Amino acid sequence: MKDVTTGTILIATAAGGFGTIGVFGELARLANLELTTLLPARFVFASVGVAIVAYLNNWSIPHSTDQWAICSILGGVYFAMTIAFFLSLEYLPAGLATVLLYIYPAIVALLSVAISTESLEMFKLFALVMSITGVVLIVGIDTGGIDIRGVVLALLAALCYAFYTLGSRIATADVSPKGLSLGILVTTSIWMVGYGFVEGGISMPTEISHWAIIFGLTIISTVIPHLLFYEGILRLEASRVGIISTVEPLVTVALGVLFLNEKMTLSLLCGGALVLGSVIITQRSAS
Repeated sequence: MKDVTTGTILIATAAGGFGTIGVFGELARLANLELTTLLPARFVFASVGVAIVAYLNNWSIPHSTDQWAICSILGGVYFAMTIAFFLSLEYLPAGLATVLLYIYPAIVALLSVAISTESLEMFKLFALVMSITGVVLIVGIDTGGIDIRGVVLALLAALCYAFYTLGSRIATADVSPKGLSLGILVTTSIWMVGYGFVEGGISMPTEISHWAIIFGLTIISTVIPHLLFYEGILRLEASRVGIISTVEPLVTVALGVLFLNEKMTLSLLCGGALVLGSVIITQRSAS
């Protein structure tokens, strides 16, 4: 029970950190900071930061070819998820794209049952329905301007996120959580830098505001939540991780209300209650 409680707190806190990405993304848009600069910089600086911490604290890091292969695959999947989701926003309203992305906890649960790593108990099914309904209420669905290309990309992002979550849980049997975090950040950085060059090259930021956004995105949205995520996933089933991670869009929208002058609505409050309720159910069910 103690491990489940600790894992729930770690994953929920990590989701909160990941939830700040939307705020930094909006600040980057307002500051005209290009995505091809922002994303590679985020992961390269995060990798360097975590590598320094790993060296100073003598962490166990991936050392064998097999372990680096695992990190490379998961890093590639995480890269694909990120790019597919951002591309989906070119064809879909942000709310609909987010709802489609957060189908991934259901995919995780189904995949876990399919490969016999978990059973689908009634409480998980109930929590899944609650969390996905909560996400729908939080972000809303604008059905105008639906483009099938955006739907395909958002669902691809959801599938990648599901494989990433489940794969990370399985990988902790072979690689330490801290080592896995470092390995995936490093390999994701390589994918992101390659993406930046393919899309026309990477330019170094020249404005203080750009560096401030990159620093915040690196520390608050990447380093801290990644480390917490891999410590938490070691203690929980993959399906629980997926459900708890729906805290992320709740944090994103809440920060938008606090810092970006977005409106507080009844649907946001109800959706938030459902998401938090699903987290409580997944934690209490272990007692």
